Amino acid sequence: MIVGIGFLLFYVITKPYSHDWPMWRYDANRSASSPQKLPRKLYLQWVREYPNLTQAWEDPLNQDLMQFDKVYEPVVQGKTLFIGSNASDRVVALDTETGKENWAFYVDGPVRFPPVASNGKVYFVSDDGYLYCVDAQKGNLVWKFRGGPSDRKILGNSRLISTWPARGGPVLKDGIIYFAAGIWPFMGIFIYALDADTGTIIWENDSTGPIYMLQPHNSPSYAGVAPQGNLVVAGDKLLVP
Repeated sequence: MIVGIGFLLFYVITKPYSHDWPMWRYDANRSASSPQKLPRKLYLQWVREYPNLTQAWEDPLNQDLMQFDKVYEPVVQGKTLFIGSNASDRVVALDTETGKENWAFYVDGPVRFPPVASNGKVYFVSDDGYLYCVDAQKGNLVWKFRGGPSDRKILGNSRLISTWPARGGPVLKDGIIYFAAGIWPFMGIFIYALDADTGTIIWENDSTGPIYMLQPHNSPSYAGVAPQGNLVVAGDKLLVP
């Protein structure tokens, strides 16, 4: 089964003041508000068709609570649209004027979160445990960073993925890219701030997982932050869903 993704272009797109949509919900604060004004009428220019996505959490309860990988979430920089897929383990770059696929970058696990596009680079995470930085124009790898302590693999969603999948969706602010890896606190949770140009660690938090605390079912166990969702920068705070 396939779904169609239509990208709407309109007559004012040729004017010089169009704005990018560089990350999920526009900015690091996830405000979902762009300064660009849309005209009253939009006209369909082209359509690309891609497979339906399969959520990581398929039971009815978690489908309601965890919808981060339910639909395609494209971002735009200049005249290029970038879109990730958990169905084909890749990020593709499309020409916004024609819908032509400029390049595709494949990884070793599902891409469940929207990319971040900035300064000629595209950043995204995968269930293979890595944060990737690729060249926005050519799709070449600039650098990648493993979030977990090793390359150990495990079965997840009928796939071979990292024991510490990167499910803290990346967010970029002031030249720093933030992401998180690991979803089971007792196995270790890793939250990072990296230099966006080089991938060098600015700081790392690897101590939030093994906290002995009371669980919702009133049984004490090791728990803590279990990042699954798009990270948010709000002032001097990093919010980890």
